[in-house]
Amino acid sequence: MKKTTGLTMVIAMLLSMMASAVAGELPAIEKTDWFSAMETDSRQSMISSDGELVIHVNVDIPVYLEDGTPALDHLAESQTPVEFLDGKKLTVTYSITTRSIPPQTTPTKIVILDENEMPLPKDVDDATIGIVPPIYEFSPEEIEALFPLNGEIVINDEIIEAPAPYYRNGVVMVPLREIAEALGFSVVWNKELQSVNLGVAINLWIGKDYFVVGRMAPVELDVAPEFIDGRI
Repeated sequence: MKKTTGLTMVIAMLLSMMASAVAGELPAIEKTDWFSAMETDSRQSMISSDGELVIHVNVDIPVYLEDGTPALDHLAESQTPVEFLDGKKLTVTYSITTRSIPPQTTPTKIVILDENEMPLPKDVDDATIGIVPPIYEFSPEEIEALFPLNGEIVINDEIIEAPAPYYRNGVVMVPLREIAEALGFSVVWNKELQSVNLGVAINLWIGKDYFVVGRMAPVELDVAPEFIDGRI
């Protein structure tokens, strides 16, 4: 499982939004369960008590109490959203997940249903909490069969003018410039370095399966960006 920290989580969300925009308006999915913080370096991930969903949490995700009150207003000083939500019963709304088992997602909304701590299952000690089941990766053929592409890219509820997405080894490839600019990012192409700059600090390169934010450590991509018919 990949790990991201602080600011890089925001950038990872950008690339996730690019991929999730491919299939048009995806239906919202809800899951209600107790969620606990996972044992990761960043402490930005949580897993459901049934082990069937991993969520990545950041301060930009709307979190509410049952009465609709914004919940993150109650964060203690230096407390992270994951620390605040740890052990609570949540309804998590999302629309797309990774192809791993358990699937992973960045929610679009979280509602806190119960302020009580998560009850531990019988005959389970603290050492087992946070253990993720083995990951099963679908083959490229399975991905293409399960998730057909319709050729439309939707940003902020509007279809944008852009080349159709396609699969590369089971990963959805989408046109970078059109999506990034629709999200408000400037895009600068350096032909000599075969690199792309998004905004003021995000950089990626053709043929390299990672991107960087400023001087932070590289963040891994499933597939390296590629240059096809004059587009990235």
